Amino acid sequence: MIPVKLSLSNFTSYGASPPELNFTKFKLAAISGYNGAGKSSLLDAITWCVWGASRAGDSADALVHLGAESMQVEFTFELEGHLFTIKRRRIKKGGGSTALELWSNSHNLTEGTIKATQEKIINTLHLTFETFTNSSYIRQGHADEFTTKGPSDRKRILADILGLSHYDHLEEKAKEKSKEAHTKLELLSYQLLEIEAELSQKEEREKSLSLAEEERKKVESDLKDVEIMIKDIEGQKQEIASNIKSLEDKKIQLEVIQKELLDLKLQIDLKEKAKEEYQTILNQKSEIEKNYQTLEKLQQDKKLLENKRSELIKIKDQLAEVQRTLMLREEKRAKTIKELAIEIKKFETENETLQDQIKHLTEHKTTCPTCKQTIDDVKNKEILQDNSKKIESNEKKIQELQSKIETYQKVVLPEKKEAASLENQIKVLEEETKSWFEISQEISNLERYANFFIKLQQAETALKAHTEAVLDLQKIYSSKQKQINQSETELKGLGIYEIKLKDIREKLTAQEEIKQVLSQKALELSGLVGEAKQLVSRTQQLENLQKERGAEKNKLQKEKEVFEELSLAFGKKGIQAMIIEGAIPEIENEANSLLEKLTEGRMKVSLQTQRETKTLRPSGSGQAKEHGIVETLDIIISDEMGERAYEMYSGGEAFRVNFAIRLAISKLLTHRAGAKLQFLVIDEGFGSQDAPGRARLVESIDAIKDDFEKILLITHIEELKEEFPVRIEVSKNSTGSTFEVVGI
Repeated sequence: MIPVKLSLSNFTSYGASPPELNFTKFKLAAISGYNGAGKSSLLDAITWCVWGASRAGDSADALVHLGAESMQVEFTFELEGHLFTIKRRRIKKGGGSTALELWSNSHNLTEGTIKATQEKIINTLHLTFETFTNSSYIRQGHADEFTTKGPSDRKRILADILGLSHYDHLEEKAKEKSKEAHTKLELLSYQLLEIEAELSQKEEREKSLSLAEEERKKVESDLKDVEIMIKDIEGQKQEIASNIKSLEDKKIQLEVIQKELLDLKLQIDLKEKAKEEYQTILNQKSEIEKNYQTLEKLQQDKKLLENKRSELIKIKDQLAEVQRTLMLREEKRAKTIKELAIEIKKFETENETLQDQIKHLTEHKTTCPTCKQTIDDVKNKEILQDNSKKIESNEKKIQELQSKIETYQKVVLPEKKEAASLENQIKVLEEETKSWFEISQEISNLERYANFFIKLQQAETALKAHTEAVLDLQKIYSSKQKQINQSETELKGLGIYEIKLKDIREKLTAQEEIKQVLSQKALELSGLVGEAKQLVSRTQQLENLQKERGAEKNKLQKEKEVFEELSLAFGKKGIQAMIIEGAIPEIENEANSLLEKLTEGRMKVSLQTQRETKTLRPSGSGQAKEHGIVETLDIIISDEMGERAYEMYSGGEAFRVNFAIRLAISKLLTHRAGAKLQFLVIDEGFGSQDAPGRARLVESIDAIKDDFEKILLITHIEELKEEFPVRIEVSKNSTGSTFEVVGI
């Protein structure tokens, strides 16, 4: 990871619009400024943007600029020739919310959740925050972060720097495969035990098959005998049933004949009754003919009267229409006369008013009758003349209007004459049709003779035909009666056959029950034989399966052993230990090379990955000591006085040891596949060094600058910052922190 650009807004001491930090302008730079100006905040901005962590821990809201509600950091870096940009934003409002984005040039690599995006960033960098702070980021007050950790933590961090988590994954996979093989082996062992147990029953199964086949043959023989007997009984049953069916058919025929006989009796009775009716009609022949002629004449008269009644109704409808029109015309005339009378009244009223004015002018010649003002004789005469002319004109109009009223009153409407004519026609027609009701009543009384007349015309022929029909029906009736007597005699044997059928059915039911029992038994025995055959056949299959499962078990046993060996190889004590063992000399050499410069060859470090232990174990005489080797990562420090504990060294000496080890680890990280951090940050820490010590530290940094693409040194010591050609000078005012890049 090589820094390219850093933009921040409202982050810690920085306000809304601080300048953008462009890393491409320098390779090595010192970030300087007085304490509290905001030097370390620039690095906090990078770690918070990339990992969501900083010196403030997990409390992101504590990083928001005082008085602001949100902050944002955007960090661009180069990794293996590709540019990546991370944007992280925090809003305090409403309980707080965070947004995180990952871009590669113009491609959005952001995942659906912040957690997933964070994992993608870590996987892209192959670097966690803990690894970064224990290697390439020597934070203020944490230079001894790696040295003071326990041996197991130091070894874990070193394994992370070396990218050994891949082997942990392979170890887990190997363990899973070994466990799967073990589970399958247990299952196979259980299956083989079941197969052996089942194969032990081979002879018993073959014997069971033989016994089941013999018993099945006997039952099948008995079943055939029963089936023959059932067939014979069913033949007898069929013969009896046929006889019963024949008799039942005759019984049905008998019922039909009996019904026909009743129908014949009814027909004879009807024919006899019809003969009597026809004879009665013939006896009344003269009366029927006379009344029928009268009926015909009355019907003709009624038809003529009905035509006149239709005409009467039509004329009444016409009269009603004329009367409606006449009424409307009369209403219109009355309305017009009323309107003319109103006009006359209006002129009469006006004349009365004018007469009053004339009377007033005659009595009071000097006063105007309308406005009451004083007038002279001329005006008096003028008003009298005008009023006289108006009265004369109004009188003429009144006469004209009265003349119109008289004309309207004298006019005879044409509808009035038409209505009078129609009323006369109605009176004539009503007189001519007044006998219609009497004729209708007489016709109603004589209408039955129309039917009598029709029957009279049919009576002579019908009487003869009915007489002959009665004789024929009586002959058929006699024949049907003989058939009924014969059938009743034959049907007396039906009861005997029904008793025989009941007995034969009982025998058949008993044999069918026996057959059902034997069939069920034969079916069960067939099932037993089938099962026995399957078991015998299964024995052969099990013998083949036993061989297959045995071969499979041997193969799985070998696979399990291979995966167990791989698990050990990929584990902490296998390949990982070998890789760490290979990296330790490189770290030691690099750290001692730096200590050579920093301490003028007085101090050295040694890293040990194994330690001998002594434990007590119970024995016959008490307890005995037992020696063993454990995996560790101990740091051994020595000088011209020999080996001493880390705590026994002065602050300046301890810082130089920590600095040398951390730089060695950082350098190792620049060459590690995948991560290639290439970025070193040293935050303060030089305060414990004297002037010569600080000079040697600067020389050491200068010596390793070609191993890193970017090196940042944070310091507030004036004489130290002057040693660097490029400086990022941080200052702080009332609006917040800002910075200026000097020396480019």
